[in-house]
Amino acid sequence: MPAWLVVFFSNMFFGCAGFSIVLPTLWPYLRQMNASTEFLAAVVAAYSVGEGLGGWTSGWLYNRYPEHPKSLLLGGMGLGVLAALFYVLAPIFGTAAKFVVLVARFTSGFDNGTRQTIEQTFIGSKISIEHQTSVSSRLSSCAITGIMMGPALGAPLQAVDWKLPGLVVDGNNGPGVVLLIVCMMNMLVSWRFFTVEPGKTSQPRLQANESRDQKSQPPNQRGLLVCYMIFFGVNLNMASLETVTPILAQRLYGWGPCLNPTECPFEASQVYVNLLLSSGGVLSLAMAALMSFCLGPYIFRREVVAISLSHAVSVLVNLDNMDFGGRLPASRFVVDYLLGAFFGGLARGPGVSLMTQIIGPHPKAAYMGLLFAIGAVPRIVGPFLFVELLQIPAPSRTAEFAFVYQGSVPRTWLLYGCQMVVFLTIFLSVQIFRKDLQPHPMHGDAISAGGIREPLLKQEASPAHADVIPNTPSLVREGIASFEDLTRNASSRSLIGGAAV
Repeated sequence: MPAWLVVFFSNMFFGCAGFSIVLPTLWPYLRQMNASTEFLAAVVAAYSVGEGLGGWTSGWLYNRYPEHPKSLLLGGMGLGVLAALFYVLAPIFGTAAKFVVLVARFTSGFDNGTRQTIEQTFIGSKISIEHQTSVSSRLSSCAITGIMMGPALGAPLQAVDWKLPGLVVDGNNGPGVVLLIVCMMNMLVSWRFFTVEPGKTSQPRLQANESRDQKSQPPNQRGLLVCYMIFFGVNLNMASLETVTPILAQRLYGWGPCLNPTECPFEASQVYVNLLLSSGGVLSLAMAALMSFCLGPYIFRREVVAISLSHAVSVLVNLDNMDFGGRLPASRFVVDYLLGAFFGGLARGPGVSLMTQIIGPHPKAAYMGLLFAIGAVPRIVGPFLFVELLQIPAPSRTAEFAFVYQGSVPRTWLLYGCQMVVFLTIFLSVQIFRKDLQPHPMHGDAISAGGIREPLLKQEASPAHADVIPNTPSLVREGIASFEDLTRNASSRSLIGGAAV
C-alpha cells in the first residue's frame, strides 16, 4: 500500500473525529456566550456550508494547478489549524465570541471539504479502477470510525479546568484543544509522507498528439448528473438519520434524556436513543468494512447494481415510515432506521468509483469538487427542512411522557413521503440512464500515466499473478506492511528533496 494512501486514511479518521469531538459540547459552549438555539443551528449549518465551498474551491484550484496537490492540501489544513485555535480562544473575544465560533466552524468545514476533494481526486487519478471502490469504502470506514470515536475521545476533557492568563480551558472548549492537536498532526504527517514525483502531474492532461476522437469525447454529462444525484441521496439519507431520529424518538415514544436531569429518576428509555444511534453507527461501519475488505472486487463493473439496491432500500424504508393510520409502531421505526443505516452506505464507494470511470482520462478535480459541494447541500438545508415537514401536518394527538416530552405528536407521512419521492427519482434515473453510466471509451482498465497499476495490497506472488486482484490480508498484516512502507519512504527520501510538489 502506498504511503500517501495510509496518510489519507489517517487524515480521514482524525479529521472526522475532530468534527464530532466538539458536537456534544457545542451547545453548552455557545450557551455560555448567550447564544440562541437559532444561532446554534446556524453554527451547525456553517460547517456544511464551508465543506461545500471548500470542495468546490479546491476542485477548481486543483484542476488549474494539477502539479500542486500537496500545496493545496497543506493550505487547507493550515486553515483547519487556525480554525481550531480560534475555536479554543473564542471566549477572549467577549461579545463577539459566538461569531468567532461561527467562523471557526465554517473554516473547519472548508478544511474538511478541501481534504476530501483533493484526496478523492488523487485516488481517482492514481489507483486502478478495480481497486477504487474498495479504497473509497476504506475512506468511508475511517470517516465513520472517526465520527463514532470523536465523542469518546473528548469525554475525558470534561474534567479539564485549566486557568490560563485571560482564558479558561474547561469541558466546553477543551475538545477544541484535541481538535487543534489533531489538525496539527494531520498537517505534519501529510507534509512529511505525502509526496508527488517531481515533474509529474497527478491530473491527466490530454496531449496535442492524442487522437482527435479522445479530445472530442468529454465525460457523459447525463452520467455525471446522475452521479451527482446519487451522492446527494447518500448524504440526504445520512442527514435524515442523524437529525430526525432523536426528534421522533422523543416525541413519538418518549425516548431520550430528561428535560431536567436533577428531578428525573433513571429509566432505561432514557438511553434508547443513544443505543439506537450507536447501533446505526456500527451497522454503517459494518457496511463500509464489508465494502473495503470483501465486496469491493465483486462490485467492480457492477456499481449500478449496488447503487440501485441502496436506493431501493431507501425508497422502501421511507415508505414504511409513513404513518398512514396516524401511528408508527416503535418496532417498525427501529427496523427501518437500522436498515437505512446499513444499506445507506452501500452507494457511496461505488458512486465515486463510477463517476471516476465516467470522467475517464480527463482531469477529475473540478468534477470531484462539485460532487462534494452538492453532497453538502442536504446537510445544510436538511435540518431546517426536516423540522418544517414535521410541523406542517396537523398533529394526530398529544402525548405526555413524564420528564421527557409533553406536547403534540407529529405526523411523519409528509417528511418520509418527500424523502421517498427523492430516493425514487434517483433510483429511476439510474435505471433510465443506465447506458450513460458506462465508463468513458478512452478509460479502459488503466488510469493516467504514472498511476498505480500494481495490486493495491502487496503480496508475495509470482509475476504471472501480479495483475490478479489479491485477497485482502488481515488488518495486522496490512498495518505492518503500511508501516514498513512509511518508514522505507522516510529513509529513502530527504525531508526537502523528496517532497516536491
